[in-house]
Amino acid sequence: MLGKYNRQSQGNGQEQGRLSTTGEGTISERALAIAEVVTQVAQEIGLSPSQVALAWLRAQSGVIIPIIGARKVSQIKDNLACVDITLSPEHLQRLNEVSQIELGFPHDFLQNDVMRDRLFGGTFNLIDNHHAYG
Repeated sequence: MLGKYNRQSQGNGQEQGRLSTTGEGTISERALAIAEVVTQVAQEIGLSPSQVALAWLRAQSGVIIPIIGARKVSQIKDNLACVDITLSPEHLQRLNEVSQIELGFPHDFLQNDVMRDRLFGGTFNLIDNHHAYG
């Protein structure tokens, strides 16, 4: 799965995946960086990148139902093996960090302590809110 989506496979004649290009004809740098970390984690723990990607997805909170796609029985078996995998907190942290989405404005603006202080009239720290803002 992820072997088609890495820096080495881009433009070197290897089989291109159906998701290999964006509108500009290349896969995004962000997607390549994510695939690179998935591959690194897979190599470190002796699993396939597909297994790591699916185990990482399954480790996320909420109701998540992965949709796997394979052309070969061996690919399906490889993908299904993810149910027996638990990634370490360190691996999850690396994967989450590389894939984190920058929220931009207004989120970044509202995370600024000075802006938050002005917005809440200096009372933000007095608010008992279990949904932390930072």
